[in-house]
Amino acid sequence: MKRANSRERPSHGLISFLVISFVGAWLTMVPLWLDGLRRTSAAQETPPLAALCMILMMLVPALTAFGLTAHRQGAREAVRVLGLLRSTPWRHELRCVAGALTVPLGLTAVGLAVSTLAGWYVPAHLPGPGTVALLVLSALVSLPLYFGEELGWQGYMLPRLVQRGRIRGLLLGGAIWGAWHVPMTALGGSYPGHPVVLGIPAAVVTATLLGTVIAAVRLATGSVWAAVAAHVSLNEFALPLTRHVAGALVDPLLAGPLSIATWPASTLAVVGVWLAYRRHGGPGTAADGVVAGASRHTSP
Repeated sequence: MKRANSRERPSHGLISFLVISFVGAWLTMVPLWLDGLRRTSAAQETPPLAALCMILMMLVPALTAFGLTAHRQGAREAVRVLGLLRSTPWRHELRCVAGALTVPLGLTAVGLAVSTLAGWYVPAHLPGPGTVALLVLSALVSLPLYFGEELGWQGYMLPRLVQRGRIRGLLLGGAIWGAWHVPMTALGGSYPGHPVVLGIPAAVVTATLLGTVIAAVRLATGSVWAAVAAHVSLNEFALPLTRHVAGALVDPLLAGPLSIATWPASTLAVVGVWLAYRRHGGPGTAADGVVAGASRHTSP
């Protein structure tokens, strides 16, 4: 029986969420492991089976979070608790989303400048209107998948992690996000053509940095929608635009939002978040609302 007023111990709910999400991620990748598929080049297209497995993997966190929350509080309350419903006026929400869209693009632009100076990247031309229109269409079609991740990470996991300290929670959440991607990264998902012993650590570092930035957007705005927008911007705009602008095949380890060239900019962004919390206590009421919201639905 569902108990609308029941509360969970934070550690119990969080551990259950992580175990199910990680096991689910590995299970969705089993067909690819059995098929022997491995992405060995950045020029290699994603086959239909891989696309299907990745779609299922992206839905796991939200389904897990919704199931755990609905079991204790009911489906209607779960929708509200996880942040799917707006908690602020539309105008404020749109400003948050617009700002969040620019964050990964800005970090990527700085990273591409570093890659260009290092000789790892050769920009050739700006994308045409047709290319941009296709990217926007792809982002809109893929939007439910990003809610599939972020309702789990930002709607369920992050509020529980930051109860133990906001900076610690942000960094730990980013590291967890990176580790969760390992089943896909091990198949060459992020850094095709590079050995696993290099690709997995690089992916975890990248995800820790970018995941921390996305989570900081969530705390700063109080909006899961803004976190979704940042994730969409990363995958649907920053990554493909890096390829479209280039005059040659791009090595994602050396150029683009996931590259080592973007690490310095991402690190500075994380340091900026840390300084903001240290000097001013963080984004203020928005972050306080996220933490308070989690506290109301968990017990110490």
